[in-house]
Amino acid sequence: MAIRKLFVVLALVLAVGCSSKTPLSQLSGKVTFKGDPVPAGFIAFTPDVAKGNLGPIQVFQIKDGVYDSAKQEPPGINPGPYLLEIAGFNGKKEPFFGQGKQIFNPIKDECVVPEGTSTKDFVIPESAGQNVKIQKTADS
Repeated sequence: MAIRKLFVVLALVLAVGCSSKTPLSQLSGKVTFKGDPVPAGFIAFTPDVAKGNLGPIQVFQIKDGVYDSAKQEPPGINPGPYLLEIAGFNGKKEPFFGQGKQIFNPIKDECVVPEGTSTKDFVIPESAGQNVKIQKTADS
């Protein structure tokens, strides 16, 4: 009977330990280019596998210079190190340009998302606006 109780307790401990996930973090901030808010765009957060982050890729929309993981579906982001790609557009929707035309070439960056709620602002360097390669961003 004591062995049976031991197995039940052990099974409960393992079940609780295996089901606990790190809570999602909430990350928000501002994105500016030449001192102005980026009208539209996105930030793609790709887990930095080389540094041990195995979470999913997440993309947060930039609107009027602001992004917020809490407003995405699903809300939040796993904490850890990420590789970033930031793209910005003029926000003037037209055929073949869903968010408008590029205002700078996409930039690559890195960041570590801490646990809990935090902010991280991005200032796009003016050099990213030189020789911008305008590419279609939509089918129609």
